[in-house]
Amino acid sequence: MRLSLTRRWLHEPTACRTQARSRAKTPTSKIHELPVDTYCTSYSTRNPYRPAARSAQATTSTFDCPSRPHPSARPPMKFLVALAALAGASASYVATLSHIAEDTLAPKATGYVYFDGVDSNGIVTGFSQANHLEANVDSTNGVDCTAANGCGMHIHEGDACTNTTTQGGHYFEGDEDPWATVGYTSTDVNGYSGMIDLKVDMGSLPIEGKPFIVHANDGSRIACGIIESTTLSHEEVAFLN
Repeated sequence: MRLSLTRRWLHEPTACRTQARSRAKTPTSKIHELPVDTYCTSYSTRNPYRPAARSAQATTSTFDCPSRPHPSARPPMKFLVALAALAGASASYVATLSHIAEDTLAPKATGYVYFDGVDSNGIVTGFSQANHLEANVDSTNGVDCTAANGCGMHIHEGDACTNTTTQGGHYFEGDEDPWATVGYTSTDVNGYSGMIDLKVDMGSLPIEGKPFIVHANDGSRIACGIIESTTLSHEEVAFLN
C-alpha cells in the first residue's frame, strides 16, 4: 500500500507512529484496537496537525506502509519461548497423567512426569507431580506410604493405561527393583504431592511408550500416562500442566 505523506513525516516511520499516538484525537487505546490495515492507515495517510493552507503547500512524497501485525495480534512471549525451545532442545520425555477408572480413592487425580532423558549409563532423571490425591498423607507418621507400592511413582512395563494387565508391573532390568523406594512422601490438604525428583537406573531399557503410574497410600493405582518423547523444557511442561 503506497500512501502520500508530508516530508516532515518521512524522516522516520517510527517517529510518525509515536507522534500520531501521542497527539491524535483518537485515544491510543482505540488505535491499538484497529486491525492491521486500518492501524497502518490511521497514522500514515495524512498529517492532521498542519493548518490546511500550509499542508496544501507542503512537499509530499511516498513510502510503503510497513506490513507488520497489529500489537494485539502478536504471539504471546511464552509461545515464542516455546518455539525457541522446539528449535534447539534435545529430546526428553513426558507423560500427562489421568485418573484410572477403577480407582475410587482419588477420582480427580491428575499430574505429569518429565524425564530429561537417559544418560549413557542408563540413568533416567526427571520430575513428577500429582494433584488431587488423598489429602494429608504423611509418611513420617509411620503408617502412611508403608504398604507395598504405597505412594509410589513408577514406570511400568506395559504399553497402555487401560487396566492392570496392559499397565504391567514395574519396569526395570536385573534382579533388584529400583522403583521400590521411588514416590511421594506426603500430600497437602488438596492432595498435592509436591515436585518429586526421580533418578532411576534403567540399564539399557527404552522408556518411550511405557506407562507411568502413581499409586495411592494403600498401594493401589490412581493415575496413569504413557511416556512420549518431547522437545519442550521442563518449565514449559509445568506451565502447560
